[in-house]
Amino acid sequence: MTNKPNDIDVAALQQFAKGVAEDPSKRSAKFNVKTKWAGQTRSVATVSHYSLGGVEHQRNFEIAADEPTELLGQNSAPNPQELLMAALNACLTVGYVVNAAAMGITVHSLEIETDGELDLRGFLGLDENVNPGYDEVSYVVRLATDAPRERLEELHAVVTKTSVNRANFSKAIRMVSKLEIVEA
Repeated sequence: MTNKPNDIDVAALQQFAKGVAEDPSKRSAKFNVKTKWAGQTRSVATVSHYSLGGVEHQRNFEIAADEPTELLGQNSAPNPQELLMAALNACLTVGYVVNAAAMGITVHSLEIETDGELDLRGFLGLDENVNPGYDEVSYVVRLATDAPRERLEELHAVVTKTSVNRANFSKAIRMVSKLEIVEA
């Protein structure tokens, strides 16, 4: 067996996990995204840094969002709902690939498809009894490996239990909001 199944350095993963388990100063990961309006329904988010174990690391990514023309946008980028689902899928993908590697499972292919339906009356403020968000989101994981079904069920259970974005989707998060008025 290779020491890098799925191109994951399992020894480095184990060393990282050991450090987090043993040293409280290494337990924190903080992420930051700054989003600016770019006209009409378009926005651009900038990812410039994150902190891991109290150490700040620089990054440089932009993520555009827009609405389809039917929702008053220019259809120039995925909309916020599609980005939300993409974030869930990306997090689950990491979970499957990394945990499979740790379990000695080589992933040949992995695809995750997510669906959710909104009642636009909530978003548009037409009915205060209607949730503006999702009542249910479903996803299908299509996974090809040489591992037996029992091992894949075990992998699925681990990812279901430990995925950060799945946890974010499946339970309420305390949201802290602050409005700062900027002079025009």
